[in-house]
Parts: sequence; C-alpha cells; structure tokens
Amino acid sequence: MPAQRDILIALLENTRKKPVDSSALRETVRVTDEAYDTYMTHLVSNGLIEEERGNIAASLSQRLELAIKAVQAGGDLERVSRALGWLEFEEIVARIFEENGYDVKRRFRFQADGRRWEIDILATRRPLIVCAECKHWAKGLGSTTARRIAETHLEKVETLSRSVGGLRERMGIDSWRQATMIPMALSLQPARERIYRRIPVVSVYGLPGFLSEFEAQMDWLASFPVDLA
Repeated sequence: MPAQRDILIALLENTRKKPVDSSALRETVRVTDEAYDTYMTHLVSNGLIEEERGNIAASLSQRLELAIKAVQAGGDLERVSRALGWLEFEEIVARIFEENGYDVKRRFRFQADGRRWEIDILATRRPLIVCAECKHWAKGLGSTTARRIAETHLEKVETLSRSVGGLRERMGIDSWRQATMIPMALSLQPARERIYRRIPVVSVYGLPGFLSEFEAQMDWLASFPVDLA
C-alpha cells in the first residue's frame, strides 16, 4: 500500500496541468521497479490513466478516482487535496450534478442582508435547488473549523431562500411556482455519508448514488420550502 500511495500522489501532483513524461515521473517515486511497473500497468488497464508515447495523462474524472484511491491507500488528505486543487474539485462536483440531470451554476454570488454571499455549486432540478459547499474537510466534522463552515453554510442557504424572489432569473427558475432549497456539503474523504445539523456531508465519490436516493430521505434533511407563485 505505501508504494501504491506514493505512485498515486505522484500522479496527482504531476498530471495536474499537462501530461508528464513517464521517465520523469518514475524518478519522483521511491519504490522498486517491479512495484512501479506492476501498479502502473494496473492503472492503465483499469482506465485510470492514459499512456501514449512515453507520456502519462489523466482526465478530470480519472484524477478524482486517483485522489480517492490515494486517500484509501493511506495518503495524507491535505496533500491529496492540494494536488487535486480547489477549482478542480468544484468542477468534478458540478459535472456529477449535470450528469444527474441538474442545471448547474458555479460560484453563484448574491447580496442579501447587507452582505455578499457565495454558493460554490447551485444545482437546480425542479423542484429542488441544491446548494453545495465544496470543502476537503481534512480533519473531519469533529473539528471546530469544519463545524463552523457547516453552520455558515446553513445560514447562507437560509438567507438565499428569503432572497430568491429577486434572483429567479439568474438562478434559471423564473418559470417555477415552488421550490425546496437543500444545503449540502461535499467532501473528498471516501467515507459514508454523515449528517450534521441535518446537513448531509457526502463524499464526492458517493455523490452519484446519493443523488439517486436522497429525495426519499427529505424528511431527515435540512430544507427550506420557497413559494414562487
């Protein structure tokens, strides 16, 4: 597992902006040639990386899977998070919502109560408006910082629910009559879903499955009904 962890982290750190030369990548990892070659062959054969003419590349979705595998193999979450990047993480979340039938607005900004607010991902699919906060949650929900982020996000979504009337066109819901706003936090950690203050904290890797089921669990989740008539 340590060999796999080191290879995965090296891939994440070196394929972020462009393909990396295979020989140059090999020099950054302190593992045996046998372990390196075996695992790289495994990654290629399972479609987790692309190798062509001595260069190794990984798409956005492939990098997500590499990041999850790196954490599962014992990689430091903060290092993996830095390698994946904030904007990359948010883009992965946005694409998952889009693939599940949602219209997505990235970094939705609005003003209310004399303040400026921002929702990382605003995903709409009638009658649902999911407001997603994309955080790496490196120390889990047990940390004071993580709980403060969750509290602030809940306040943010409640504020948006009171201001939605004047934002309908920007949100793409001007023809809606009713809506339900749902706060959600997205984590990189490959863990089972958790609930804090009725806010679901979902692993990005488990987000597709969660989206297919969570409407049946609405009674357990924080939500803000909005009358748009």
